Amino acid sequence: PRKSNRTVASVSTDAIEITNDAKESRASEEASSTVIKRYIPSRNNSELTLRSQLDEVGEYIPSNSLIHRVKIYKYKTSYAYYDSFLKNAIEYMDRSGNMCDFVPFFSYVPQYDQMNAQQLEYYFWFRQNVQSGVYLKTDFGYLFLYIFEILNLGDRLDLRRSQHILMSLWNEYNAAFPSITTKLADWICDFSLLHRLPPPTNISSNIIKKAISLKEFYISIPQNDTRESAKVLLRYCNSYDYRTSKFYTELNRELFERHIPEAVSIAVGFYSGAGKILSGYDTGDSIVSRDVYAGAVCVADQKYRIEVSYCSFSRSNELRFIIGDIVKYSENKLRAYIGIKSKMTVYSLSVELRALLDEYFAGALPAAKRSKQTQKKQEYEKLYDIPRKPLSLSDAQRIEEGSWETTRELIMAFEEDISDGIPTAAEVVETPPTEEMPSKSSDDVFEIYRGAILGLIDGDGFAISKLATTLGKLPDSVVDSINEIAFDAFGDTLIEDDGMGIYTVIDDYVEYFK
Repeated sequence: PRKSNRTVASVSTDAIEITNDAKESRASEEASSTVIKRYIPSRNNSELTLRSQLDEVGEYIPSNSLIHRVKIYKYKTSYAYYDSFLKNAIEYMDRSGNMCDFVPFFSYVPQYDQMNAQQLEYYFWFRQNVQSGVYLKTDFGYLFLYIFEILNLGDRLDLRRSQHILMSLWNEYNAAFPSITTKLADWICDFSLLHRLPPPTNISSNIIKKAISLKEFYISIPQNDTRESAKVLLRYCNSYDYRTSKFYTELNRELFERHIPEAVSIAVGFYSGAGKILSGYDTGDSIVSRDVYAGAVCVADQKYRIEVSYCSFSRSNELRFIIGDIVKYSENKLRAYIGIKSKMTVYSLSVELRALLDEYFAGALPAAKRSKQTQKKQEYEKLYDIPRKPLSLSDAQRIEEGSWETTRELIMAFEEDISDGIPTAAEVVETPPTEEMPSKSSDDVFEIYRGAILGLIDGDGFAISKLATTLGKLPDSVVDSINEIAFDAFGDTLIEDDGMGIYTVIDDYVEYFK
């Protein structure tokens, strides 16, 4: 297309003065009317500039919370963007609804004046049912309009009831409208902190997990209850979930669920003092500053800025790893108790805390040194018992003779033509020696290990390790050698490992050696 010949307006050549000082700008304006002055705030001092536009209107410390301090600021400037919305909200706040059919209504920024008469009537009917605990079919526009109405009416409504309704809307409609999750998680937090409310009683754990920022608001920490605090830490501030362990089976579940939370409770008490949970573990508070109701329809009289100091579970990796190590250390104890030798590596626990946990498990779990339990046999089972006899070379020779005789008879039955080549028992077994070979007594076979075995019986848990050093072997190798001899001597092992590297003589044979 041809270019149109348009007359371009001449560009103003008036001088422009840019300054960072508002007072200097106003003085220059009074001095000269021909100079255009513009105030541009310095980027390097943006936080200071923002503070200059705010008035602090309140500060408080929540109780039983990870939120340690909340400061509330009000903007000095005002705006009239949504004044008509607030006017309509006040007008309709007591309007009751009549039963009517669902009418679709969609708007990203819903307001009353965007609806026709049928949509407005259904909104009142929907709102009335929600207030009664009945959740009708709805649309995105109705849902967000009701949320905006509650946020902007503020203390014109019952604050606790409004908080409960906001949480209920999320509980009931988050599956149908997933986009409300992160927004409503922040808005409920802002609403509660702004009006000094504790977390809602009908809170869902899913909203805590999906909250992007300040999820700590929803987590209550009872200041005098280490057990409940331990449960919270295990759920939200833990780098290792013991329920994912391959040893967390149906058989061991009750053992894990009873002892691991209790061990974490002991650790919480270790890190706490003066009645305040985790007061002895100071990682420093995190601070977040933000405008309330970001992204929502918000009138000027509800536009505040909050500054929150809090103990961060989601950002404090150090605390998460310590709780994870406490869980791993506790699981190692349970593994040893149930006879599992493999252990997880633990890095960050102090000697004092390990001693406390050791003391707890020593008293909470039965002694690892357990005597063998034999079940009472039924009468008929005794018929299958093999009689115990001392080792005898003459019996062995007799058995071997019978074996060769049986072999000869079998071969003769199937291959009579080669029977001449099969040696007879008399040919195979030469004349037995006139003097029977002496068998070694158990005292003789245990000669090398007698001192170590008696040391274990007398309570020296390191007797095997000392002997292993002398022999140039590993302790496990020495124990295996002793148990092999014991099995040959009386058909059973002699020494067992308690799972923590300490060896003991089985109780059944202590008196035997004494």
